[in-house]
Amino acid sequence: MNQRETGSVKGKAKQRGRPFPLPREGVKEGFESDSWVRTVQSLVRSSFTKNRSLRLFKGGQAAYEALFEAIGGARDLVALEFYIFRDDQTGWALGDLLQRKAREGVKVYLIYDHFGCRGTASRLWRTLSQAGVQVRAFHPPSWISPAQYLHRDHRKLVIIDGRQAFTGGVNIGDEYRGYFRKKLTGWRDTAACIKGPIAASMLNFFEQSWRECDREATAGARLLPDLSIPSSEDRGELSLIPLFSASRASMKALQRLLHLSILTARKSIHITVAYFIPPRRIVQLLCAAARRGVDVKLILPGESDLKLTSVASRAFYPTLLREGVQLYHYRSGILHAKTMLFDGCWAILGSANLDARSFSYNYESGIGILDREVGHQMEEMFREDLESSVPVTREEIEQYPFWERLAGSMLLRFRSYL
Repeated sequence: MNQRETGSVKGKAKQRGRPFPLPREGVKEGFESDSWVRTVQSLVRSSFTKNRSLRLFKGGQAAYEALFEAIGGARDLVALEFYIFRDDQTGWALGDLLQRKAREGVKVYLIYDHFGCRGTASRLWRTLSQAGVQVRAFHPPSWISPAQYLHRDHRKLVIIDGRQAFTGGVNIGDEYRGYFRKKLTGWRDTAACIKGPIAASMLNFFEQSWRECDREATAGARLLPDLSIPSSEDRGELSLIPLFSASRASMKALQRLLHLSILTARKSIHITVAYFIPPRRIVQLLCAAARRGVDVKLILPGESDLKLTSVASRAFYPTLLREGVQLYHYRSGILHAKTMLFDGCWAILGSANLDARSFSYNYESGIGILDREVGHQMEEMFREDLESSVPVTREEIEQYPFWERLAGSMLLRFRSYL
């Protein structure tokens, strides 16, 4: 790493009174070193496991078909945790399947975020509950703890029998499945289906959320049924680690993991993200990476479902472009994916965006993938998205209306609420 760049970033952070947390181990050795693995495990307080398979989806019908098939084959347990679960065609189709599995004797648990599902009719929850599905709302309004309403469950997670899991950016709704605004085109999103021991680890994180939602839970008691999970037949060669956040410490740990990943990259940093209002430190690190010769490319929404967020994100464009970061606007629909690929071998995939809410308020779910074969698949997906994107130029942003540039700067003062 260029010492001047490292010192510059570090110095600017200290000037604001917050020391920059530069990791000491793993950066020089690279992503595939033992020291990197140890550093990541220590940072996120979890462990890499060897898993059997991972299948990637670019949203749409294929992801839902695999999800419905997996739930349909569940024998013991289905656990779901979603920020958005709509009562549209897709939501009711999944609801019907969950009711059927509950009547078959499968334990079905569903956590939905109260704010994210504010537009979902309560009839859906009642119908599921009457069929035997155990349903809990995450952080409904409370006079006792009104501030907790700021903390949302932004996860997108399904676990089947403790042996198979789905995660990524895909919520439950027609727009994610492929029926956006009565068109046969869905949002561009990314999801993964994993088979292996990591599913059992993810189930433990789900149980922590369930305990937080269930006021009648007995302290220390096991809430979900104990499953006999034979680890030997599920193990393979795929190195995965769960990346979940709930407490402030775990949120900061995920942010530091991103710092570490950017610092370690030597060849490429390819990021696709829906909502981009990053902390200043991440902007500095991306710029420093571009200056030291790393190929830094970001694919961002050309059209966003959150207009104010889009305006605010453009306030970062001049700095990033000036320092050599390449920006692209996705033009084939609404972009909702959240993926990061470093040097083609280390990837982060999940529900977290590059914004203040993901790093300070939201409960997030995801996985870290240390595998070159999966990295190659994600690189191909990134290249396909580049073909559906247009580069952002300095000349273009100079032509943005004055009111838009002013609004973007002002909106950054309220970044925690966007």
